[in-house]
Amino acid sequence: MPGIVKEMKQAFTLIELLVVIAIIALLMGILLPVMSRTRIQAKVVAVNSDLNQIGLALEMYMMDNDGNVPPTRVNCMMKENFYQLPEELAKGKYLPEPAEDEEWRGAGMEDRFNKDFSYKYTAAGSLIINLYSTTENRIWVPDGFPQRDSIEKGKYHQGIHKSPVTWVVYSIGPEFAEYEMKKMHYPVPMKTWYAPDERKGVIVRMRLKKGEHIGSFRPTEPMIDADARAGL
Repeated sequence: MPGIVKEMKQAFTLIELLVVIAIIALLMGILLPVMSRTRIQAKVVAVNSDLNQIGLALEMYMMDNDGNVPPTRVNCMMKENFYQLPEELAKGKYLPEPAEDEEWRGAGMEDRFNKDFSYKYTAAGSLIINLYSTTENRIWVPDGFPQRDSIEKGKYHQGIHKSPVTWVVYSIGPEFAEYEMKKMHYPVPMKTWYAPDERKGVIVRMRLKKGEHIGSFRPTEPMIDADARAGL
C-alpha cells in the first residue's frame, strides 16, 4: 500500500497534463511558421544558385555562338511547360542533360518550386511554337528599366540588339498566382519579383543589353516607380 500511494503522488494530474499540452501547442504555433519561413528561404537561396549556373551557361553559349541566344519555346500541347530551358544548353554540355523520359524539360534542372518542370526561360530572340513554327519572341519591359520600374508603363521588345533585356531565367517561386502575375507583365518588372516579407513572387535573373546580370537576388539601385516619379 505505501508503494502504491507513493506512485499515485508522483503521477501527473489532469490539470498538469492540460497545462503541458497547452505549452507544447503554443511552442508549436510559434516554431512552425518560423520553420516554414526558414525552409522557403533555404529553397530561394538554392534557386538563386541554380539560376546563376543557368546564367553562366547562357553567357558561354552566347560567346560560342556570335552573341546569339537559344530560342524560346512554347508548346500549346504542354501549357504547364511553356518557356522550358533551351535544349541547346544541354546538348552543348553547358547544362546537365534531362533524363531520357524527360527530354521535354530541355535540361536536367528542376524548378525547386515547380516539381517535375524546369526553370523558365525567355529571350528577345527567336520563338519556336509547337516544335516547328518559328517567329520573333517579345519581352515586356517597363519604360526606362532598370532605373525605373512600373507595371503600367512599358512595352514589348524583340531583337537581342534592341531589347533592354536580352534574356530572363526564373522560378515561379512560392505561392505562384499566374493570373495576377500576367496582369503585372511578369517576369521583368521588379514588382513581380520574390519578396521575403510576403514570401511570394518570381525568383528571377536576367541579362541587360550591356551584359549586366540583375534580378531578385540583387535588386538594382535606384529602382524608381515610374508612376511615383510622375507624381501619380
